[in-house]
Amino acid sequence: MSEFASRTAAVTGAASGIGRDIAQALAAAGTDVLFVDRNPAVTEVAATAGATGLVADVAAPDLADQVLAWLDGRGLDHLVTAAGIQVRTAAVDIAEEDWTRLLDINLSAFYRSVRGLLGALQQGTRGRPGSVLAISSMSADRAVPGIVPYGAVKAGLSHLIRGLAAELGRTGPRINAIAPGYIVTEMTQEMLSLPENHDRIVERTPMGRLGDPADVTGPAMFLLSDAAGFVTGHTLPVDGGYALV
Repeated sequence: MSEFASRTAAVTGAASGIGRDIAQALAAAGTDVLFVDRNPAVTEVAATAGATGLVADVAAPDLADQVLAWLDGRGLDHLVTAAGIQVRTAAVDIAEEDWTRLLDINLSAFYRSVRGLLGALQQGTRGRPGSVLAISSMSADRAVPGIVPYGAVKAGLSHLIRGLAAELGRTGPRINAIAPGYIVTEMTQEMLSLPENHDRIVERTPMGRLGDPADVTGPAMFLLSDAAGFVTGHTLPVDGGYALV
């Protein structure tokens, strides 16, 4: 029996890409998973996995309350925050509403979710605290022209993860992140399909290829698992070695 059997999990950004792949893996391992996404397709995606779908904006102030209603008094073993947006523009040209939306979805939503679900995460379902996993980005640690605001917000997320992990170390939950490199998802497909982008990135990546959501899911399952029980405040690069060169 999988160690994830009979556990509970909420995954945001679960209608597509990395979030969908992680949510499906958890459901396949026997976890009771709430798939959360603002895309109405999340209900069908969840149903296919034998799970529950919730159509909701992660930036909504009452998202944690909606997750708690689904839990119905149970603890929460795993929270995965994979919802995110990217705005491609020069930093000085970004529209105010786009900057605000980046902050709301990529940073504030994570903070509100952890704070609002803290009691459930500390309770868990097995008499021990659960774990939190955020999907960050390698751009949190490097300047990438064209997505500087996105990188700045992700850098804030990295600091928040380390700080929360330090403050909550004794009470839980564990809090970690994955920093994906160039992964082919709905959000990146258009940019990565251009030959000049694809060839340049593949040439620079030591492993010589682009990533797939499944490349992120394995490390994600490790960080959520008991095998990572002494790991917190860590951001794991999953980028084929791109950040090395």
